[in-house]
Amino acid sequence: MIKPFEDPPQIGEWCREKRLGNGGFGVVTLWRNKQTQQAVAIKKFHILQDRSEITDKHCERWRNEVKLMTETVQNDHIVRTVDVQPRAFIEELLRSSANGLPVLCMEYCEGGDLRRVLNRVENCSGLREQDVRDVLRSLRSAIAYLHSLKITHRDIKPENLVLKQHGDRFIYKLTDLGYAKALDKQSLNASLVGTVEYIAPDLIYCDRYNCSVDYWSMGVIGFEIVTGVRPFIPHAPITRWMMHVQQKKSADIAITEDNRENYTYHTEIFAENHISTCLRKQLERWLMLALEWNPKQRGYVPYGATVGEGTPPKSVTFAEDSRPGGSTVLKIFSLLDHILEKRILVLFSLHDCRWIDLEVTPDTSMAAVREHVYQLTGIPVDEIELILPLEQKQPRVGSDTRPYDLYLPDLQSGKPMVYVAHRASRESIVQRDLKPRIPKSITDVFQNIKVKLKPHMLRQFIANAYYFIANEQRLYVLLLDGVRNYGLTLNDAIARRKEEIGRMNKVVYGIVGGVEYHKLTVSHTRDALNAGKRIPSASFETASHQWEEKCSRVETNVRKLAEMADKISKRYESVLKRSRDALRHALLQEYEQQDYFGLKTVEGRYEQTRARILEKITNEKSHMDMSQAVYECLKRRDVLLRDAGFLELQRQLLDVRHEMQEIEKVLEKVVELTEKYKRELARLTLEHQDEVWKMLSSVDANGHAVTTNGTLSNGGGTPHGPSIADIDDMVPVFASAKTRGIGSSSIASSNGTPKFLLGGPMTPLPSTVTNGSIEGGHREEEGPNVDELIAANETLIMTTNDLLSNSLLILK
Repeated sequence: MIKPFEDPPQIGEWCREKRLGNGGFGVVTLWRNKQTQQAVAIKKFHILQDRSEITDKHCERWRNEVKLMTETVQNDHIVRTVDVQPRAFIEELLRSSANGLPVLCMEYCEGGDLRRVLNRVENCSGLREQDVRDVLRSLRSAIAYLHSLKITHRDIKPENLVLKQHGDRFIYKLTDLGYAKALDKQSLNASLVGTVEYIAPDLIYCDRYNCSVDYWSMGVIGFEIVTGVRPFIPHAPITRWMMHVQQKKSADIAITEDNRENYTYHTEIFAENHISTCLRKQLERWLMLALEWNPKQRGYVPYGATVGEGTPPKSVTFAEDSRPGGSTVLKIFSLLDHILEKRILVLFSLHDCRWIDLEVTPDTSMAAVREHVYQLTGIPVDEIELILPLEQKQPRVGSDTRPYDLYLPDLQSGKPMVYVAHRASRESIVQRDLKPRIPKSITDVFQNIKVKLKPHMLRQFIANAYYFIANEQRLYVLLLDGVRNYGLTLNDAIARRKEEIGRMNKVVYGIVGGVEYHKLTVSHTRDALNAGKRIPSASFETASHQWEEKCSRVETNVRKLAEMADKISKRYESVLKRSRDALRHALLQEYEQQDYFGLKTVEGRYEQTRARILEKITNEKSHMDMSQAVYECLKRRDVLLRDAGFLELQRQLLDVRHEMQEIEKVLEKVVELTEKYKRELARLTLEHQDEVWKMLSSVDANGHAVTTNGTLSNGGGTPHGPSIADIDDMVPVFASAKTRGIGSSSIASSNGTPKFLLGGPMTPLPSTVTNGSIEGGHREEEGPNVDELIAANETLIMTTNDLLSNSLLILK
């Protein structure tokens, strides 16, 4: 049976699903259209048990809220009204309304309210930074808009901030304007309204107040979403609360009470939070404005003061903005805008498991980032390696990379934008024996483990205990993620060398082919010129010996070069394979879904203790459950960081990196020598061609020597180029050295020259010349034909030059 003034379960196509909650003096119900699936939140005046208690003041407030929501207020961060069809549905709802008061049809915000979000165990020490920014941005927009209409809300609290789904994110919207009231210069409200925990002190001790009461509520919510608790002894009764808040200085933004009733005034946000240090320091200055005791100074600063802003404030005009003498200026909104517009680059140091953050602008240099990292971690600037996670669009940090472009506004909360590694570290990526950062409240309890905690201290202890364990879980996952990204970056750098090594091999074997052609030229010239014995034997033998000696020296060096190219290729393939194998390590598989510290069990312990606090059944052992959880976390932490697999994974990646560095050094030297021998081969070809021409022009038709300048009759007058040094003398880099171990690269010598030993069989290159004769034989003529000899020689020279030119193009 439907009670009087109760809504029916169905009106036409509309079905009543559930009650969503209560407003200032209204009840909100969810209705859904069966055909269109449209969902709306219908707010009706709350039906009192005794209807005589409904006063004209109640009705006036209700009509005021409906009028504001339907006729005046239009803002993206204030819940909007919707038009519901058919009209008969609204008329039917009005029949069951008290005193015929109108109903309010609003958009359905399916995400619940901010209080529900704050009550989640993972948020017991505050929200993540992106959520903090979203809440503050929404509050700022909604309240500034209302104040611009000369409207004060007067009841801002987490229950009145609801979440509306927008794409893959939620938007926070302000609702419940039941207590909102229009203010002007002659009308300041004098009634006590709003939830006590969030109201400004002047609502209690003053006869009159203005819209600065909303600034106080903003500040209290701002502090709570960062830390998980309200700023001023939230457990204390209102009289004691007022006494201590009145004594605070303008710089004080929080007051706490310990287990012995000692009070501490804080100028900083509590350390147990999830936001960056840079944002925390900025918000501390803003909270000083919002939580100012004096309502005439709250939200304002002396004229000309910047409070950390680099640009003049945006003006927000409403009734209270005009002050005698113009000695102050409103900053509560403009300063918050300035803070929320900042780009804060968040880094995570794998070396010492430390968060690093700094504000970046378009002018911030990478050198400034490295210097900041050095100041916090002690890693020398030239040994800092910046590793980009997969979320970054850029593959690596280059010389032209701007820190400003590395900022990721939509990055999943709790993940860094850049990882930091110590380039010079040889033993491990993660520093050994990392000390845990245990909150002071936990160490205090451990030092006096048998002392009974008062309810507010017990609440703080279990929140900080859960924060510590959850943070250790997050840090370990970040270490694994950082090591994985380290391996991915290393693998990418190795893979990018593949094409370069392939080009090196092509050029080296191009030179090998050039040497073979040169040998063929020398052999053919010797046989052709020696036919018929027309050139003096002394001169010819000397020249032939020098040609063969130079050719042999170049051939020896080039073949050693080819051997080194083969060994580099084999070692490179081995390194590339091992780097890929490291990324398949079991620790790097689905690590983000692993519950390494039994966090689900810890959540259960936390909820049980919190329930006992609410039921007021605490005792001397109420904190022991969470104390045991912290102890187990510390033991588990030590096991994970000392795990042999974790340490071996790091060593494997560092060994691969070190070996690749050695390969790169040798590769650079081989490329350098390749250029050298290309030039050397070209020089020998030209010298040989020049000497052949001189021999042919130095004999007459009868084979007699011609005595002219440059006479060759004695065989020793041809200038030969400088002797070719042996490759072993020129390149100590190819000297053998003992390896450090199987699969490891060699260590650099004391003078800085890398010693490089590469294994693997080497297949000798086939030679087309054996014992000075061309395989397969050659045609011997009865007598030398000079024209044919010159033509053949020129053909060989052109072929060799073409080969060398092609090799040079390939190398370039």
